[in-house]
Amino acid sequence: MKSRLIRVLQHLIQEAHGHASQPPSCHSCSHHMNPDYLSQMETWPQLETMRRLLCQRPPIPELPSQILDDIDAVITYRNNKAMLTSSTSIAPSIVLKPNNLKTAEKSSSKAINISLWKGDITSLTDVTAIVNAANSQLLGCFRPDHRCIDNIIHFAAGPRLRDACNSLMLKQGRPEPVGSVKVTPGFNLPAQWVLHTVGPQVNSRKSPGTLQQQQLASCYSSCLDATESLPGLPDGRKVVAFCCISTGLFAFPPDMAAKIALETVVQWCMDHPATSVTDIIFDTFLERDYELYEANISELKTNLASSGSQISFPPSPPIQPRALTTPTISKARSWLQEADYLIISAGAGLSAAIGLDYTSTSLFQKHFPGFLHLGLGRLYDVFGFDDWDSPNQKWAYYFLHLNMVRTWPASKLYETLRKLAARFDDRYFVRTSNADGRFVANGFPAEKVSTPQGQYRFLQCFAKCRPDAVFPSDPFVDAALPFIDPKTQVLTDETKIPACQYCGGELTLCVRGGDYFNSGPFRAQERKWKEYVDDVARNLDGRRAVILELGVGLNTPAVLRWPNEELVEDPSNPGFRLIRAGIGASGCAPWDLEEQDLAVGIEGDLNLVVKALVG
Repeated sequence: MKSRLIRVLQHLIQEAHGHASQPPSCHSCSHHMNPDYLSQMETWPQLETMRRLLCQRPPIPELPSQILDDIDAVITYRNNKAMLTSSTSIAPSIVLKPNNLKTAEKSSSKAINISLWKGDITSLTDVTAIVNAANSQLLGCFRPDHRCIDNIIHFAAGPRLRDACNSLMLKQGRPEPVGSVKVTPGFNLPAQWVLHTVGPQVNSRKSPGTLQQQQLASCYSSCLDATESLPGLPDGRKVVAFCCISTGLFAFPPDMAAKIALETVVQWCMDHPATSVTDIIFDTFLERDYELYEANISELKTNLASSGSQISFPPSPPIQPRALTTPTISKARSWLQEADYLIISAGAGLSAAIGLDYTSTSLFQKHFPGFLHLGLGRLYDVFGFDDWDSPNQKWAYYFLHLNMVRTWPASKLYETLRKLAARFDDRYFVRTSNADGRFVANGFPAEKVSTPQGQYRFLQCFAKCRPDAVFPSDPFVDAALPFIDPKTQVLTDETKIPACQYCGGELTLCVRGGDYFNSGPFRAQERKWKEYVDDVARNLDGRRAVILELGVGLNTPAVLRWPNEELVEDPSNPGFRLIRAGIGASGCAPWDLEEQDLAVGIEGDLNLVVKALVG
């Protein structure tokens, strides 16, 4: 598969060189055409390069059939690494039974299930159609940096989807009207069909007008009308999954959009008692949108209860939908079951999976509203930030951040990992680049965890005046919290600003961020880690050691990612295997290692991944 990917890249790069209309990119450099250079790139950058080139590529000229076949093979192989969720495992939030529906056509009617699910719509299986929020040209988004659903669906489906859309638009001869829909096959998607609908575009400084609200409602009703004409699934169901239409770059307010979507769909079901549609899924990607739909379902339940309606609202199940057991999951699970040694290697993606997401704007807005005026919007934005209004403000942020992390609730995800580690008795070790201390806080013994990047539970002298100028952070946090204004989030007592007990100088978090970092408190555990790896390597002799790498991306690959690969690649240690799981690059293992049966990559939510691997 690696060779097919390289062949695709060579063709697309050469083609881009020959088309002045192609947007400029770094791929105009001649060395990118060198097969040796392409083969030496990591798999994730290769896939990203292919994605970007396909995103910018117009449907004309057509791709050669062999290249199209190669692209299909590459995308299918990539898609098969994703965690898949069956529509059959998603419990309904609303059920409309035949005797609840209008008219006398009840004998031929089936119950209609309306569900809410949070996940990647391209990973949803056992669905008739998924909805794509398209633009009026209907050819997909040509901007690879846009994280829109149009881009996501087109890449997962492959370039044949753009070709199909282009054929429809050439035949139509005009832009697609807002509120209407076009149907294409799903190609490499699990869904059989894609419904492309154009939502209204809103001026972000104004509220949507009546026409725009009607147009958004029309998107939903048009998609349901189109689903009626599609063939059902083998089990007799007909399932359509909606994304959030117009709430991204088209700037329709998410709260109003959720209300319109839900009301329109419920009304359509009431007006079509003999519909062949059996299941309607509202898919949200953001937690914010999921909560908005939940709130609107609750409001609908209250309104209908007072009106005497018979529509039922089943209670939310305590267990979330389970991921399908794919061949990728089966292989990884068997590796863990057969392993004699376990290494858990964890990056920022694991913290994000339990809600400590340093890229989340909603998390920052919830816990740090007093710092938004500084232009900060995510926890990551604070790294290297030095434009504070005052030291009191700076340390108030640090204290609030440290307190948020140390009081973060226990996690089912870590509990499952602890259950996995217990299978190995003393034959496991944890190495993490995370400074949040979540492993120990969730019951892992401190002597089994190494944190080479530092820990929030320590403050250190910024000047490193002496090797032991490192202090527990908890006493400083406890002393300062009562003096932080809850509204402004500024420290009101400057005597609570910590200083080095030895030199009186500035303190800072004891985490790696520059030459100032004091690694002293973490060297002992790093030695234990190295001793553990050396001991495993010496004692393999036909045994297996599995590295379970969770949420390790490309920010600091030299800390965990590359060393893990080196362990697996080392011919003197043939017993190591790598399971790499997470979102994006964090879930992409080198394909050459996969072809040698030395690694497996799993793309998806780590809560689902770990649950599927461990049970």
